[in-house]
Amino acid sequence: IIFTLVFIFFIQPVNALETVDVPLTADVYLSYDYEYEKIMYAKNIDSSIAPASITKLMTALLLYENFSLNHEFITSYPANYVYTGKVAYIPEGISVTTEELLELLLVYSANDAAYIVANSVFSSYEEFIIEMNKKGKSLSMFSTNFVNPDGLDEENHYTTANDLLKLSIYILENTKLLDITSKQEIYFDKLEQSEYKNTNSIIDSGFIGLKTGWTSNAGLTFVGYNQKNNRKIITIVNKSIVDDEKLNHFLDTKILYQISKDNY
Repeated sequence: IIFTLVFIFFIQPVNALETVDVPLTADVYLSYDYEYEKIMYAKNIDSSIAPASITKLMTALLLYENFSLNHEFITSYPANYVYTGKVAYIPEGISVTTEELLELLLVYSANDAAYIVANSVFSSYEEFIIEMNKKGKSLSMFSTNFVNPDGLDEENHYTTANDLLKLSIYILENTKLLDITSKQEIYFDKLEQSEYKNTNSIIDSGFIGLKTGWTSNAGLTFVGYNQKNNRKIITIVNKSIVDDEKLNHFLDTKILYQISKDNY
């Protein structure tokens, strides 16, 4: 006989008015009412965490703010770049637009697209990393430090859920990146694989943004944005337990969203 142990974390409202017994696997989470500017539920939101591919929100933001969507780049990588993690195998020397790079970053979550962006927006890859951190500080993300553009686990690459909330709010207020993150799939006929599906599998449930992620240090992580039901709610989960099908961050998000909508 095999016994399976299930560890359950219980959500409590920030204002501690009541205890809601709802199972979450995430060790870090928050929900935020965008219109009322109120954090509804939270746990460990100022603890240092690995951002995983949520990092690509900052990478995409710097690209978006510095070039028009139809600007064309000739792809190139930093010296000694090696394809690692989730990649689209983008070759050097082809022409891609800002919009295409944003799609590869935010829909398919291609690590190689992140490095092409980091090698193209400013004068060097190193300057791009500096600008990532400068932008973060300008958004009061004082508990965040970036050392790469794709979010793979690396020493001194960290953030907090509270800082990710600041970044998310800024993106919602100052960009049209939701037009990209809400796409179910993208098509790119310049590559061997022409169709790329969104890593966010709960778009149909109203979560049209913002970014998924997964690394050993981050666990499963997701910054969700849902504007159905006459509400605008941001949810952030990090360190969701990595299940075989890699769905726990989405399940945690749905639970967190539902109790936030129902109880506030």
